[in-house]
Amino acid sequence: MNNSDLHFISRLSDYTVQSFLTRVALVSGTAALFLFMAVSVAGDASIDVTLFQYLRTMVIFNIITEGNVFFDHLAEKYLPIPEKISLRLILHIVISLFLGVVVLSTFILTGEMALFFVHPLFQLMILFGLIFIFILILMSVTMRIIEKWIHSIRQLEELKNLQLASDYQSLQAQLNPHFLFNNLSVLKSMITYEPDAAVQFTQNFTDVYRYVLESKDKKTIKLSEELEFMEAYTALHKERMGASLGIKTSISKDALKKEIPPMALQLLVENALKHNIALKDAPLQIAIEARSDSITVTNNLNPKESDFSEKTGLKNLSERYALLTTKPVKVRHEEETFEVEIPLL
Repeated sequence: MNNSDLHFISRLSDYTVQSFLTRVALVSGTAALFLFMAVSVAGDASIDVTLFQYLRTMVIFNIITEGNVFFDHLAEKYLPIPEKISLRLILHIVISLFLGVVVLSTFILTGEMALFFVHPLFQLMILFGLIFIFILILMSVTMRIIEKWIHSIRQLEELKNLQLASDYQSLQAQLNPHFLFNNLSVLKSMITYEPDAAVQFTQNFTDVYRYVLESKDKKTIKLSEELEFMEAYTALHKERMGASLGIKTSISKDALKKEIPPMALQLLVENALKHNIALKDAPLQIAIEARSDSITVTNNLNPKESDFSEKTGLKNLSERYALLTTKPVKVRHEEETFEVEIPLL
């Protein structure tokens, strides 16, 4: 059995028009076939199976099948995978047996088909038919669950790789020689002329590196924690750049309870610092504003003449968000401003 065959079987339990019609046709055909085989093998001329009885058998088989399919889709909400995969498979078996007993008791044993269902061959062939359908649907549901399980594992691996790439870029940004040299030069000057301020500068310097190392294994982090880190991070730049850099924040109380990917705000602020000139008479103004469902980083444009960007940082951030939520990262490039809006999780 090749991959296309396996994919066809796994799609049988989908709720699409094509899958539903295929499922009904396959199950109905199987029911009719096994009932016909029962009549043929029995060889009893006194047994007369009407078209209505064929249709009733098809309905029975389809009810049992659709019961399993309905449960599978209901379980998507309440029994997520991979955490509940074993429980889902066990429940499918239990539900199939329960539906089989109830439906057979209601539609066959208490109906007109009970007259010939007492024949052992009829019982055996109907049982074989139900087992066949049960195995087919169970295979479809199992493979569908496994496909989703594999997909979720791949998503986690992809998110982990993107996280590692982002952490590497962040560490590069923090540990590159220019960043270290600039801040150590500022620290050296402060130790000589402003020893008290040098203590706070050193604390901010330490807080930046501690946050980078502590958040490297996390997929998301509280916005309140990211903002604390940003205070230390921006304080280092403001100490060095002075009045040429202005940073304003406006954060709602609801937003503080939400989460974002670690270093997301740092990436956006670093992006503004990297691609724009900041002068005392033409300062770089960065605004961080958070509402209940998103946070926006906006800066005025004063681009460097030799600036070239592959936009790998924003691309990486967008890909990380794509694995965490369906809400997109929005980039707005106006004539005088550059704005990035990221969802809060």
